[in-house]
Amino acid sequence: MESVRTVVLGKPVFLLTGAKPRKSKENVSTSLDVEAPEKLLETARRNPDAVAFGFVAGSWVASA
Repeated sequence: MESVRTVVLGKPVFLLTGAKPRKSKENVSTSLDVEAPEKLLETARRNPDAVAFGFVAGSWVASA
């Protein structure tokens, strides 16, 4: 399983599931396809100390 590292609300976090890197022509990841990004932001606001999130059963959960 490959996780994605990104920045959410100004803090670096890992997205364990629910996000896939979108490749550009140079084969370099420049953006992400994220499931329900508004729910991710809401979950990140509720869990400001979390460093990892996963998308499970249609919602984001703080994992660590």
